[in-house]
Amino acid sequence: LEQNSIVIAKPYPKSEEEKEEQVKIHVKRGNRRLCNPPAISVAFNLARLHESAGRIIPAVELHKAIVKRHPAYVNSYLRLACISRDCGSLHHCSEWLKAAMTVAPGNPEVLTLVGNLHLSLCDWAPAQSVFDQLLSQKVPNVEAYAMLSLGNIYFNNLKTPKKYSKHLQYAADLYKRILTKDKANAYAANGLGTVLAEKGELFKAKEVFHRVREVSGDTILDTLLNLGHIYLAQKKHPEALQMYQSYRTRTRSTGAPITSKSQDDDDAEVLLYIAFAYFDWARQTELFNDARAAPADERYKKCTEFIELAMKKSRKENVLLRYNWCMTKLHAANCVLQKLTRNIRRTAQEVQDALNGLEESLPYVQTFLQWKTEKKRIPITTSMLNDFVAHCKANIESAKSHLGEELKKESEAREFREMQRIEAASKEKEKEIEMQVKKEKEARKMEAREYRARAKMEKVNALLVDWDLQEQRQKAENAKKRKEGIMGDAPLGTMVTEDGIYDTGVNQAETRVLFGGDIETDSDDDDFDPNKPDEEEEKGEDGSKSGKEDSDEDDVPAETEKTLFGDDSSSSDESDDELVPTNKKKKKSKRGDDDEGGDNKRRRVMEDE
Repeated sequence: LEQNSIVIAKPYPKSEEEKEEQVKIHVKRGNRRLCNPPAISVAFNLARLHESAGRIIPAVELHKAIVKRHPAYVNSYLRLACISRDCGSLHHCSEWLKAAMTVAPGNPEVLTLVGNLHLSLCDWAPAQSVFDQLLSQKVPNVEAYAMLSLGNIYFNNLKTPKKYSKHLQYAADLYKRILTKDKANAYAANGLGTVLAEKGELFKAKEVFHRVREVSGDTILDTLLNLGHIYLAQKKHPEALQMYQSYRTRTRSTGAPITSKSQDDDDAEVLLYIAFAYFDWARQTELFNDARAAPADERYKKCTEFIELAMKKSRKENVLLRYNWCMTKLHAANCVLQKLTRNIRRTAQEVQDALNGLEESLPYVQTFLQWKTEKKRIPITTSMLNDFVAHCKANIESAKSHLGEELKKESEAREFREMQRIEAASKEKEKEIEMQVKKEKEARKMEAREYRARAKMEKVNALLVDWDLQEQRQKAENAKKRKEGIMGDAPLGTMVTEDGIYDTGVNQAETRVLFGGDIETDSDDDDFDPNKPDEEEEKGEDGSKSGKEDSDEDDVPAETEKTLFGDDSSSSDESDDELVPTNKKKKKSKRGDDDEGGDNKRRRVMEDE
């Protein structure tokens, strides 16, 4: 004792390491409060609270303190037995129950726990004697439980030689007796459903189990297992798997085993049910023996996974679990090897995995066969073990040859894919080169076209500049001529002829009207007018000039990009004259004519000059 703490050994150790492990707990100083009878109930309730909260050590210490102060307090003995059972220490559980039997030999609760302990150990005969003793006491609240336990004992011993029908009938009678007295007893109805299922009346059994689920609100989780077995017998594998998974989920959430076994053992048993459901489903799928059998391989893998989980949950090496694992590997390998005949695609890795599974399972079965020859207790017949070894060896040889073929096929397939990749890459490269050449060719064509267009535009611009210079030069020459002497004294608004005669441009008829009469002229004047021919000639020339200019403007075609820059098909040796518009050339020629005949034409003197 160290001040207010005490060091104790860990209760109910499972191994040697846990035996040496010590636990330090804090306690208050000792007092004599438990000597008071009302304080015992308070201490017992406090210990139950510690149990509910998961504080096992304080609960155990309180119960031990109670039985130390009051050795006749049976409830503490029972609670210590239950804690030991839940912790997996059946030895300590039996010790506490023996102490309780010594204190209260005929206590129904003590007998019930003793009978359940024997059930958990599969000691059917001691359990049957205990429950027969309970049944003879005629206790109302215990009688139904005793009959139910006896019915379960008979049902679990159906494999007894030559007693199958007798035990099945005893179980059915006990369940019916319970339902006769209490029709709402869901546990008895569940037991009667199992009897119906065992007789092959699956439809009636399924109806009973569904009814039990409705009445109990899924509180009897064994019903889920029973429904899973019914669906599995009916080859409804998805429904069976759903029931098994629901059972596992419910038991993990509650944290306590539903059957008389420990939590891990109970979970391992359910995992084995799930594995068998996948195994049977895969076998049923293989019956197609064609491409529809493809999912069988995946279901064998699932079966293997759940068997491995069950082996981890089991506290010791289970020969049946290991044999089931080996058998699953054998069937999975056989399924992979038959894929070729079923037109199902397979890979070399799958064949390699199948070969590895066969090589792993063969030593286990050979070990079991050796144990069998050594007279060890193996729940598998020698013929089954010999058949497994023979099939396994044959499949190993076959798997090796199949593996070589698959590796060769995959190698050829890789080479073929590599050749295709190289060919596709070369084609893509050629296509890229072709596109590049095409783009370069188009670029050269465009460059040449642009070069010719620029050259023609330069020629046009040069011609336009030359025309502007010539026009300015002509205007300058004309202006210079007008400024030179012949226009010096001319009145405003008159035309000067080559002979220096002034012509006002006024019509003679208007002049006669202006002076109010006809002005008579000489006949010579009427017959000859030196200016008249000139005027008519000028009018004729002017008229033809204006008409010609109008016609030239009308005859000029609309310039387009094609006529301006030329066509690709046109020759690059076009002359500069072809680039000159028609009206420009005609104006230019007319201007030349005016220069040649300028001395014979009349010029108008502008007022602003």
